[in-house]
Amino acid sequence: MRSASNDDIIEVEDLSVRYPSRDEYSIKDLSFNIKKGEFVWLSGDSASGKSTLMNCLCGFIPQIIPAEVEGNIRLNGRSELNTLELAREISMVHQDPETQFCTEIVEDEIAFGLENRRLSRRKIDKRVKTTLEDLNCSELRHRELHTLSGGEKQKIAIASMLVLNPKVLILDEPTANLDPVSMDEVLQAIENVSRKSEELTIILAEHRIGGLEDQVDRVLRLEGGRLKKIIDDFYRSPSKVKKRLADYSYPDYERNVKRRKKPILRIDGLNYRVGGNHILKDIDLEIEQNEIIALMGRNGCGKTTLIKHIAGLSEIQEGTIRIFGKDMTPSNKIPPWELGKQLGYVFQNPNHQIFENTVESEMLFGPKNFGKGVKKGEDRLRKFMKEGLDKGTHPHNLSFGQKRRLNTYSSSLHDPSLIIVDEPFSGQDHKNALMIADILDEFWRRGKILIIVTHELDFAKRFCTRAVVMKEGKMAYDGDPGRLEGIT
Repeated sequence: MRSASNDDIIEVEDLSVRYPSRDEYSIKDLSFNIKKGEFVWLSGDSASGKSTLMNCLCGFIPQIIPAEVEGNIRLNGRSELNTLELAREISMVHQDPETQFCTEIVEDEIAFGLENRRLSRRKIDKRVKTTLEDLNCSELRHRELHTLSGGEKQKIAIASMLVLNPKVLILDEPTANLDPVSMDEVLQAIENVSRKSEELTIILAEHRIGGLEDQVDRVLRLEGGRLKKIIDDFYRSPSKVKKRLADYSYPDYERNVKRRKKPILRIDGLNYRVGGNHILKDIDLEIEQNEIIALMGRNGCGKTTLIKHIAGLSEIQEGTIRIFGKDMTPSNKIPPWELGKQLGYVFQNPNHQIFENTVESEMLFGPKNFGKGVKKGEDRLRKFMKEGLDKGTHPHNLSFGQKRRLNTYSSSLHDPSLIIVDEPFSGQDHKNALMIADILDEFWRRGKILIIVTHELDFAKRFCTRAVVMKEGKMAYDGDPGRLEGIT
């Protein structure tokens, strides 16, 4: 807990927002105040209106993102500020830090905003140095951004905003795409900032807040675009209240798998290098029918590189991948569209896998391209529309969880025998995570093989039949998910 002021820094009065493409309001009749120095947890499921509210507070809506806005927002008693005026008071760190990077080197990125404000070089150097020290990442100062891990990128994104000395710092799901170790590092960095800067108001939108429960002063929970609950003095709340808000456990799924000793996928001696970096090292792996593989390990350990090789999206430099009775080698390539007839692949970022302009055409994208599963896709589309969606809606206007389910269906409705899903639960609330788990369970019960890249230890133990853990490009563990404790 920090010493919050009695003065309000943000006042929201009867705020409602509706996007041009929608009939329903994304947020409706929100009224609340936030005091100077408060640490506020903005809670709520996907599509509850959190992102819309944050974009309003920053002035992105309606000044950059078109929307119909009713009500009023005051910052330090002033309303109708333009984005430039708001930018001097409020800084926002987006869920994907790469979307806000403007340079290539860490210190250049942190200095970028200060240079635009025309500070002297001496002041810029001092602020960059101090901010890196506050976040315990001074060693990253001269690194290239593309070489950083996910957690390191998130910390630098936070640093690039903190260096501007904002009055309000908004953090949009900063741990959504991180492994457990990186998540702890980012949460620790946020805690350090919270303890050091008691005058800084922090608004954290996150499904899981780790060890920050005792730092949070107040909880604002949104449901269906409305302010459902306000919890004052959250740090004093009973542990059962905190657990109920942050519950992320999975049920036990029934699994009875008989090994058939007939691998569908076999990898022998797979190596992959980029420049002088050895990304994959001597990978040997066999996967059989009916298996559910949890592919785990820290950000940057080679998981995504491995599944891209399996899907034919990365060329083999050394080794062999035998899949569906065919060999892929450095000299024998199989085009990904050929593999795609029997293999479904769901990307980590749903936005990277949207190809059409409507939900309907996106849902049927895979089936129509492969000439298989169109009727099944139309049936699934009708069920999807029961969530109150319009089939003519642009996919980019869906919530993150809806996008994830949409491209999961689009990639699998043509009935592939192997389905690869990269981080299906990143950025998902508990409700959506359970819905996605049920979709994957349905695939497995229909006889599909699943390879699921995940950081979710509880999910791996309760859902998967086998775990493969990678470390620095090598396989560090291959076995029972129930024995994963302390390995990942």
